[in-house]
Parts: sequence; C-alpha cells; structure tokens
Amino acid sequence: MVFTAKFYIGYSDINKDYNLTNTSLLKLFENVASMHSHVAKDDINESEGRWFLTGYHVKITKRPQYGETVTIKTWSRDMKGVQASREFEVYNEKNELCLTGLSNWIRINAKTLRLERISPELYEAYGSETERTNFNYSWIEKLKESEKTDYEKEFHIERNFIDANKHMNNVYYLDLATNILPEEVYQAGELNEFIIMYKSAIKYDETVNCGFATEDDGYRITIKSQDKSDLKAVIKMIK
Repeated sequence: MVFTAKFYIGYSDINKDYNLTNTSLLKLFENVASMHSHVAKDDINESEGRWFLTGYHVKITKRPQYGETVTIKTWSRDMKGVQASREFEVYNEKNELCLTGLSNWIRINAKTLRLERISPELYEAYGSETERTNFNYSWIEKLKESEKTDYEKEFHIERNFIDANKHMNNVYYLDLATNILPEEVYQAGELNEFIIMYKSAIKYDETVNCGFATEDDGYRITIKSQDKSDLKAVIKMIK
C-alpha cells in the first residue's frame, strides 16, 4: 500500500537559499508516516504500539523550494519480527522525483516499554511493497562511531527538543549535527545525502557530547552522553 499526501513548503521549512532544509524534510517524513499509521488504524490514539526510529538514509537530487507544494509517497518496504522498513519519495510540482529516503524502525509497547512483535493484522494493514524500492536493501548498515574527532562540543537538552514520547525528537539529532559543523562547512550548504543511526534516547535536561570528524567522503558526527559512556547516535553526511 502506497500512501500519498501533499505538503506546502513554507518559510519555517527553508534555509537562506529558500530551499527545504534537511531537518524540515525529516519533519515531513515523520508527519506523512504518522498519517499512514492513522489510515492503518495504528496511530498513537488507537494503539499501544509505538514505532521507534533506528535509522535513516536520505538521498536528495533536487531540493524543493519555498512556495512549492510537494507530493510525498511512502510505503512499508518490509516487516520482520519487531522490525520494519519504510521508504519515501518526494515529487515537486513538475512531478519530478526530488529525493528518496529509507527508514528503519522497531516496534515497542508503550505501556511495558518492551519490544513487540508485529501482528498479522499490522502486516495486512500496512501491505508491504517489497518490490518497490529506490535502495538495494531494506535494512540500513550500522554506522560505526569515529575513531578520532577533530573537535567536540556539548549541548544541553531543553524542553523544546522533547516530543510526545518524552525523549528528544529524532529530527533534533540532525539539528545537533548541523550545529557542530565548522562555519565554512555550514556556509557551503547542506549535503544532499546523509545517514543517521539512532542508538539511545536522549532525555530532557541531559547534556550530550558531540564529536565532529572529517572523512574522505564527508563528515561524521558522534553523539554520546556527557561522560561518553552511552552512544546516542552516529550521523554521516556524505559529499
């Protein structure tokens, strides 16, 4: 089952070049996935199950711009045990495919906070499109943290980062990565391919340590607890 929705690119969604930002793009993905869950009668008002992101891989070929209405298509690519993969496509007003995304999720019961196997009813409701894909795999390869960093910076997590699941929303991990970029890298513009691996939830009032590393094909940002004992996320920005 392919679910389709339209979204207007407004002022809060764009950067200095009037292009859709990477963080705003993830917000669109989050919203359209929630809309699909509602159609499947599996949203947070109807189910004790919750989908928690474990990874994103996004490739952008043409950025939507301010004032455009984009069409987003999403579908369940695969479901297995407690895991699911979902893909996205974004089309501009000329019906050009602008970007693709692959996401991985795990299923958790909101009351027990334990992993929950995907039921036969959910398999049927989401109707996985196993042959429809822009990627050669369903499951994103795990990113390793940097062996060394160019520099580090700490961030304190305030209330505006926290979502309905009482932890930092997945979008803001990318915000942290953007905020640690060197000024010359930031001013050069957002990269059009990135991978995010989510490892551990970040809670309100935490202080996290972000490490920045330059690599041959891009940049790697590692987010850890303040004492560096708990890996929170690894983000790879690809040139």
